[in-house]
Amino acid sequence: MEIQKLNWAGLKITAHNRTVLIDAVEDFSYYKPVLGEAVEQLIKFSDAVQADYILFTHLHLDHFDVSVIKKCLKKDGKLIVYSALEPLVRDSVDGVEIIALDLDETFTENNITFKPVFAMDGIGEIQSSWIVDDGEKKIFHGGDTIWHNRFWKLGKENEGIDYAFLPVNGVVVDFGIIGLEYSPIAASLNLKEAFAAARLLHARKLVPIHYGLFAHEKYYIPEIFDDHDLESLSKETGQEYITLKDGDVLHEI
Repeated sequence: MEIQKLNWAGLKITAHNRTVLIDAVEDFSYYKPVLGEAVEQLIKFSDAVQADYILFTHLHLDHFDVSVIKKCLKKDGKLIVYSALEPLVRDSVDGVEIIALDLDETFTENNITFKPVFAMDGIGEIQSSWIVDDGEKKIFHGGDTIWHNRFWKLGKENEGIDYAFLPVNGVVVDFGIIGLEYSPIAASLNLKEAFAAARLLHARKLVPIHYGLFAHEKYYIPEIFDDHDLESLSKETGQEYITLKDGDVLHEI
């Protein structure tokens, strides 16, 4: 298994000569009024990627990019979706094969197993996390989940997770412009929560995602941290980690 970090929460996985995209997004323009401008150059990947499988954790447009699906999914490729999202996905995308899975249900093809598992969205919309296993390596992708009480259960039921890709920006949002009242409670895992979640998942390493690229002084306010915070929390929790910049490939596999 080879893993490349794409923009924000996106991953490109190559396993058994197949390509998998998770939360792969190129176009963030629709959310620019609330996310602000990207502070780093966005990765442009769609011209070079043809995917056998595309997954996404939820339908927020910083995780679900219809243009990537249309451009990157092979003609015989498959969208693999959490069943609760299937009707909404069919309204957005047509002409593709969709494999809909309930939570904890698995789909295996080409020696790769896909499994949606419980997650909680920060503003109450439908979300799952994903486990992808190629028989040699197993990864957990947490989208932008908040803290919840299932990490213990997920860790017990899904042994052998090598890498937990988890959000870490602990963002406080003020989305009154779309009808959501302000709350000071973070709408995604913060760094300390991500280390704790990775520990409960028994992941060999935490890989932080969903941080650094966007901030807005009024609408989207992330928690700020540095390398010292990463090292300190790693020692405190006993959880190892590795950081990837957008575009980096995880070479230690």
